[in-house]
Amino acid sequence: MLHKVEEREKTRALWYHSEKLALGFGLVSGTPPGKALRIVKNLRICRDCHESFKYISRLVEREIIVRDVNRLNSPNT
Repeated sequence: MLHKVEEREKTRALWYHSEKLALGFGLVSGTPPGKALRIVKNLRICRDCHESFKYISRLVEREIIVRDVNRLNSPNT
């Protein structure tokens, strides 16, 4: 979908991914510090979001668990 879009527009589109919005809501909604945040998606998570969550997790010193369609039904969970 983003193939015919300028680089600047691609970057802006990544700001509004639902999992990033869910993370922001989880951080400001009053969840206790140190408690893990769990986010479940019905679609695959993009690489940008995955990398963002790794750094945000370190920054806020909280575990962030994001499960997407590939990991939702895996037998090892």
